[in-house]
Amino acid sequence: MLRRSIMIAALTLLARPAAAGWTLPCIFGGCSITFVSPEYAAKPVQKLDPEAALAQINAYRTKNGRKPVVLDERLSRAAAAQSKAQAGRSRIGHDGSDGSKPMQRAARAGYRAKIASENVASGQKSFSDVMRSWEGSSGHRENLLRPEVTAVGVAMAKNSSGWPYWTLVLGAEKANAKKDTEESAKMGKEEGPAQPQPLTKEGCKTAGMTWNDQANVCG
Repeated sequence: MLRRSIMIAALTLLARPAAAGWTLPCIFGGCSITFVSPEYAAKPVQKLDPEAALAQINAYRTKNGRKPVVLDERLSRAAAAQSKAQAGRSRIGHDGSDGSKPMQRAARAGYRAKIASENVASGQKSFSDVMRSWEGSSGHRENLLRPEVTAVGVAMAKNSSGWPYWTLVLGAEKANAKKDTEESAKMGKEEGPAQPQPLTKEGCKTAGMTWNDQANVCG
């Protein structure tokens, strides 16, 4: 049955107008692959403008009764890592090059997430085309419109053939994340850098140095 469905889909694609594209959601959701006509494929990939992408995301959220989000540099780093991983293997997906998941990549970028959702896409020539694909997919729409989300990060990378891989990370940080970071920085400033401790007599001998019994010091 699956084989028959794939054949029907392929025939449908061939029947579409030359300038049209066709998007196939990934089996496990959260990503989409776009099959395109030769005319569309010949178009250059438009450079990603993060601020313009944010405006499109917020316009869609506002239209659907959701609060706007902000662009977060840490989430953009997490998105960039995943776009690079997909481009490097020429395969779309949510698994990182080392098997990492969205939450782990956000943490590595310094974002203490309670939510880290991810949309990925491949083949679209602009972020506007990517948004259209995601808006037409229930799983992607759910991520775009999650009410708890407060920030996003976006990135695009191309493989050696110029095929684009897009990643959008949508997150909400833990309530105490900022406070913990500030307190850690304050403690480090108050305590100052760690001071080296003098060697004991045993440690001095282990290091191959001479212990001065009169001064009770090493060296």
